[in-house]
Amino acid sequence: PSIDTETPRKDGDIDPWYPAKGYPSPDTSVHQLVHSETPPAFLAGIRGDKYCPADENTDVYAEVLTKHGVPFKYVTNNEHQHGCGLQDWWTKECERWLQEQGWALTTAA
Repeated sequence: PSIDTETPRKDGDIDPWYPAKGYPSPDTSVHQLVHSETPPAFLAGIRGDKYCPADENTDVYAEVLTKHGVPFKYVTNNEHQHGCGLQDWWTKECERWLQEQGWALTTAA
């Protein structure tokens, strides 16, 4: 998902993306909804994603989470593109993070 809907895209790949005209709506910019009571988050960003690049989305969210002291785990990938699906580079890390939070069972060895 796109995090920052207010900032114009660097290369215009997401048309129609017209923040100045109110699309998408500014209230969908989830980074503006973060506060100290926001739940912990797991973030997966793709550096080369031309539709939702990490530097315009998950990096922005990670910065705001840090500012408000909200715990999070952030993994990135440089090889995949938008819509990469379930890939080990993020699913294994997410599983481990969920287990660390006590939100998922650990697998028996």
